[in-house]
Amino acid sequence: MASNDAAPGPFPSAPSASTTPSAPAPPGRTAPGRGTRGLSRRRALALPPAIAALVALGGCGVFGGSARAQAYDTDAVHREIPLEDAPGAPDAAAACAALSESLLRFRLGEEPAANALTCPVGTALTIALLYAGSDAPADGVDSLLGVSAAKAADADSGTTRDLTWSALQNALLAYDPSDEELNDFDPEQIPEAPLLHIANRVLLVGDDPAVEQSYLDAAREWYAATTEHADRDDAKAALDAWAERHTGGLIKSSGIEITKDTRLVLQNALLFAARWSTTFDANHTYDQDFTLADGSTVTARLMHEDFFRPCVQGEGWQAVRLPYWDGDDDAQLVMDVILPDAGVAPTDLPEGAWEQASAALDAVTEDRRSEVVLALPTFDLKPGPVDLLAFLDAQGTTLDSLEHIGEDLVVDQAVQQVRLMVKEEGTVAGALTELSGAGAAAPPEAPVQFIVDHPFALRIVDQLTGLVLIEGVIMDPTAAAE
Repeated sequence: MASNDAAPGPFPSAPSASTTPSAPAPPGRTAPGRGTRGLSRRRALALPPAIAALVALGGCGVFGGSARAQAYDTDAVHREIPLEDAPGAPDAAAACAALSESLLRFRLGEEPAANALTCPVGTALTIALLYAGSDAPADGVDSLLGVSAAKAADADSGTTRDLTWSALQNALLAYDPSDEELNDFDPEQIPEAPLLHIANRVLLVGDDPAVEQSYLDAAREWYAATTEHADRDDAKAALDAWAERHTGGLIKSSGIEITKDTRLVLQNALLFAARWSTTFDANHTYDQDFTLADGSTVTARLMHEDFFRPCVQGEGWQAVRLPYWDGDDDAQLVMDVILPDAGVAPTDLPEGAWEQASAALDAVTEDRRSEVVLALPTFDLKPGPVDLLAFLDAQGTTLDSLEHIGEDLVVDQAVQQVRLMVKEEGTVAGALTELSGAGAAAPPEAPVQFIVDHPFALRIVDQLTGLVLIEGVIMDPTAAAE
């Protein structure tokens, strides 16, 4: 995984009037005392009953500092764990998919007619980041992340959780952009090559934080998290600036409210942009009725094209796979569209049906692809912030046991925001997560009619790791992004 840090140390300092220039530090270290403002290195600033960060993806992303936040000193160096060193990765990816479906069903249970989007890999990575270096996470956390509670085979390799999710994060960064590419990113102009950016940040808030240095070191070592410090009055602006930069402007503000008790916020960002392997002809996009769950109709813009694509069907649904272009015939990044039968909502399908559809599509060989007459809506959706604490509480998981970070800490906010744009050229998605921690069907003789004119589910999947990057249930593609 290539790091985009520009400075010799792991945390390049952002320009600040209160930061005094110092001599460059050796590779892998920052200059002593830089950005610490006299705080002890053993215990960093504080983490409050507010730890923010559960959406975009963590990774060796570009550093996004601002004049309102200063880099915090750490000697830790990020470890790039190969995927082959994490034998439990497939189980973790399966757990991530189950987490995603549970969250979507939970959201639609609250608002059955609403669109729902989630970034499951961002959720998982933020929870893993919260417990970086911990041998005793909260009950249910390791199960939620699909890993065992045991130490890794090598006692010096940390926990199985850290080893596994660090390797998964590392594997996703094959398409990580350069600093310049991230600075120049325009959501309206999808780049020629796929872009998948993941970044993690720990922001220490206030004058007297009590966060263990060992936690900050573990966050950097396993999840490439940068650590910064901001005054309480500047913390919200620092969170907003980082969120906007690392989501390519798709999410412009943090979902975390800074309170007098906030001492630490975890942020995870994911930015995805990729062209279809075969783009849709804009001349074939036109208005068409889209039937909502209540039987009423709206007028949506549907793209139309004929393709040879993997296409399968199951009881009450059919599914098609749309690959993204990456210069290889065997695409790593794909979108799976799962269309229930007319009159059936995506959540009416049995639990696991969406994952079953993806597994069936995996089994379709090139010579068994179908001719598909496809009609798919264009849309730009941002349903709004999702309270992850309410969802986790409903799953029986409470994010406590934070002694490895500091004393008397609780997670009081966990928020995720996702925006998803689908158009003729391809797909753009941004996510911010914050804590204030069957067999393939045989090809038919006639082309498959795949007209997405009623509620459907979709999943953007990285086939190398099996991780679901973005998943959603689209009830109304004409809803405006908030």
